[in-house]
Amino acid sequence: MMLRKRAWDMMRDEYPTVRDDASLAEAIRVMRTAMKEAPDSQVVVVKNKAGKLVGAINLWKLFKAVKKSVLKDENLKIAGEVDWDQHFANACLGCTQIRLDDHIIKNPPILKPNEPIMLVLDTFLKSRRDWALVMEGDKVMGVVYVTDVYREMTRDMIQLF
Repeated sequence: MMLRKRAWDMMRDEYPTVRDDASLAEAIRVMRTAMKEAPDSQVVVVKNKAGKLVGAINLWKLFKAVKKSVLKDENLKIAGEVDWDQHFANACLGCTQIRLDDHIIKNPPILKPNEPIMLVLDTFLKSRRDWALVMEGDKVMGVVYVTDVYREMTRDMIQLF
């Protein structure tokens, strides 16, 4: 049964998106909102004005961007009498001015809707990512996470025991 599973069986057809001219702060907001409904949601699809795929930004890219932009403020490293909340708020304001351009994964792992589960796993391993976009032509159909594959695999395994 498990070997009959295809990418479309496991994909999430509702996924967070931002436009390529969005700020880092907007991507963070969108990711947080998505995680409220699906805590393991960890990728935001980035599209241009025409709705075409530009790439994606995942949780790790967001961490790196925040570290590079927000946590770089030298004032955050000062010891002594410092209003840390104010300094952090000031640093976070910079986040609203930073565009996603430098942080987008331009060639995200791509699956076709009818690819079998073994090719899905192979894509994860080759790309060293735990997610992939499901695309038909130039349209993003959904996102598959390694946790979705795990759920499908273990559902069938448990039934065998």
